[in-house]
Amino acid sequence: MMTSRTFVARVALGALALFAVACSMTKSATLSTGMTPDQTVQAMGQPDLKDNIADPNHSSASVLRYVWLDSGKAAVFGSDNRVASIQDVETNTKQHVEDQARAQAPAQAFDPINTPLNYMFFPVKAGLTYLGAGMNCLGGGGCQKPTLPPPSAS
Repeated sequence: MMTSRTFVARVALGALALFAVACSMTKSATLSTGMTPDQTVQAMGQPDLKDNIADPNHSSASVLRYVWLDSGKAAVFGSDNRVASIQDVETNTKQHVEDQARAQAPAQAFDPINTPLNYMFFPVKAGLTYLGAGMNCLGGGGCQKPTLPPPSAS
């Protein structure tokens, strides 16, 4: 008969293994020249924008372009339907807007009770955030590394 201590240990070990597998299955979001449209979608996910633009090498032809706003990348395909060039796209992504807001925010005053508690419980908060991201990945909601707030944030 299994004791409750053994049961809890097995459940914890199983959850840890599940979390490790979920984290190892994340996509690597890299583009390289020579990729087909299907390979770019597999590497980066569905593009936010698909359009045809004038071919920079030929005046009368048009080529396919995929744009991913979150990563700030654009892939321009050549006439052979392979990535000919990769461009950086300047957008006001959510991350960019949040970074600007943090830079403009005034510094928080030191709270002698709340600040040490925030730092003390930050590992728990970070662990739960990563566990939630792993569960989101397993549930099909997309696999990506979560962004953690600083320990001083409540």
